[in-house]
Amino acid sequence: MPTKLQFFNFFSFDFVLSQNHRFIHSDQNNPSMESINTLKGYGKVSDQENQIHHPSPPLPKPSSSFSRKTLIATVSVVSLLLILVVVALTAGAFTHSPPHHPPISSASLKTVCAVTRYPETCFSSLSSSLNESDSKLNPESILELSLRVASKEVSRLSMSFRSINDMPEDAAVGDCVKLYTDALSQLNESMSEIEREKEKKKGGNWLTEEVVGDVKTWISAAMTDGETCSDGIDEMGTVVGNEIKKEMEMANQMMSISLAIVSQMKKLLVILH
Repeated sequence: MPTKLQFFNFFSFDFVLSQNHRFIHSDQNNPSMESINTLKGYGKVSDQENQIHHPSPPLPKPSSSFSRKTLIATVSVVSLLLILVVVALTAGAFTHSPPHHPPISSASLKTVCAVTRYPETCFSSLSSSLNESDSKLNPESILELSLRVASKEVSRLSMSFRSINDMPEDAAVGDCVKLYTDALSQLNESMSEIEREKEKKKGGNWLTEEVVGDVKTWISAAMTDGETCSDGIDEMGTVVGNEIKKEMEMANQMMSISLAIVSQMKKLLVILH
């Protein structure tokens, strides 16, 4: 016959078995109950706590070496672009620089040259001898330009005669040296007279009849010197080089052009003003 202690142990074992059977049966019906019951023992788990226990993976930090390389590359590209811009502007400046001769009205210059005996020589010589001060051409300024060109040609011819004046018996060459030196002086006197009158008038009408008369006289005297030189060479049969002959022709034509312009000044002023 079992004792009281044996009976109690049997009862306890049976109770435990029954409780385990109930727990296993309920766990099969609701598998999440175990985790819920377990969490209830620690209180409610908040969203913040859940984020702490399960943090999101951190964003990758940019590499410092990569950032430095990117900055260097950017600066290099910008610097290269600036250099290209400067080079382009500089090249543009040289490529599209203004011409040496300022733009003028070719029609006006041709009109003036048309009153001379040598219109083609007049236009080509004067248009190629323009400078910045000749940007606004009128009959007066064209006259001054023709005198400068004539003076330049006569001066060159005088130097050429001096270079071959090495034979005392060749009198014609020596005479031409003196004659063209005098012609140059006459032309320079004409330009000096014009400059004096312009200074007096201070921008006013300086080309008076008196100035026109004086300039015509001086140019005519210079032309006479040139003609005398040519006649002396022909009479004495002096042989001069073809280069000097061309210079003589050019100098004499330019003096003729200047004389024609000043002689027709009144007519030109009416046409072009």
